[in-house]
Amino acid sequence: MEDIGRLNVLNVTVSLALLICMLGLDQAYVRHYHETKDKPALLKACLWPGLILLSILAICCGVFAKDISLLMYGEEAGRYFWITLYCVITAFISRFLSLILRMQERGLAYSMSQIIPKLVMLVAVGIIIFSGIAREFLTLQLAFLASTSTVLIVYAWNTRNEWQSAFRSRPDSESGKQLLNFGVPLVFSGVIYWGLMATSTVTLRMYAPLSELGLYSVTASFAAAASIFQSVFSVIWAPTVYRWHAESADMGKVHAISKQVLMAICVICALCGIFSWITDYLLPQGYASVKYLLLCALIAPLMYTLSEVTCVGIGITKRTGLTIWITLAAFVVNVLLSIKLVPLFGAAGAVVSNAIAYVVFFIMRTEVSSFIWRSFPRAKIYFFVVLLLFLTVVTLLSPEYGTYTYVVIWLCFIPLVGVFFRKEAYELLHTIKLTRS
Repeated sequence: MEDIGRLNVLNVTVSLALLICMLGLDQAYVRHYHETKDKPALLKACLWPGLILLSILAICCGVFAKDISLLMYGEEAGRYFWITLYCVITAFISRFLSLILRMQERGLAYSMSQIIPKLVMLVAVGIIIFSGIAREFLTLQLAFLASTSTVLIVYAWNTRNEWQSAFRSRPDSESGKQLLNFGVPLVFSGVIYWGLMATSTVTLRMYAPLSELGLYSVTASFAAAASIFQSVFSVIWAPTVYRWHAESADMGKVHAISKQVLMAICVICALCGIFSWITDYLLPQGYASVKYLLLCALIAPLMYTLSEVTCVGIGITKRTGLTIWITLAAFVVNVLLSIKLVPLFGAAGAVVSNAIAYVVFFIMRTEVSSFIWRSFPRAKIYFFVVLLLFLTVVTLLSPEYGTYTYVVIWLCFIPLVGVFFRKEAYELLHTIKLTRS
């Protein structure tokens, strides 16, 4: 279980490195794509600054490889640092290549590129379990590197024409300044957002045994299913909404879509609540509490997904500096709650703190976007968001009232969703029908 905790630290470290080194230019690429004619030059202008920064940081940190490894993984082994660095490099390049597929709306190629590394990781872990290979962190780390390297190869092949054109292009310095003006504020908010995501891992590492961190990591792995929904939606949503804006389309449909996404989130939570007991048959006995932790862990990716719809005004108006204060507020909430709850409740305290912080994050993004861009009714959205948070906490406490009390609660929640979202369900089905015809 300790090695699983270290693997979680690796994931968090790679995420932080990407947030810093990308300089927010990945989001600048998405924002300016439909407004730029020379798209290869745009890709090169967004890629090179971060690649240079990554190279400088790699050289500086390499001098302290063993010390960094001891701080991160609890072992003074330089090889852990260098493998982590290779993971960061492959993930960095893959991120920018993935944006090409995303903005060209090549959904199948992008989706396959998302699935392949997870399959590689799954196969690698299976080989480790069922073979005589040593079950240690180094083996897990190499499996992680294999997955990031695989996706880089796939992306490089699928986008070979585009990145070759970008390599030959000559972006002008003025466009580079505009991109940095948009992206740099996102570096600060991105680092704070990393802190928001990593707070649970860090506080568990500081205030709880590694076994609790391992339990949290396993729960987060199951909750990652919601991250797939988040990823797929974000891939479709950001290019679409910026294209609508570039084409001067009716942006009033953003509100309708936000309610449809909320409906989908309610259904996902209900189904996971009803069937989370299945994890008892998938995990060893020591992980029985995962079924109670899972619902709270789902709140974070689902709230982020919903906020992607309701906060589009921030990106459209290019007021990215506001994201710093929004993310900082959610981060402070998460830190304060985690310091209070993690020492008392371990992994349970971590997932509750994270869930509350992400609800705060969602509400603030929504309110700021509504204020600076266009207002829309929000009472119904907030009611169901708070209700979901309440029910997930009740699920966490359900062992006190009977093992399967939470199943009954979520069964009763489904008719409520059907009553309040029948209009949204009809509109969504009608849209799907028109798309197919």
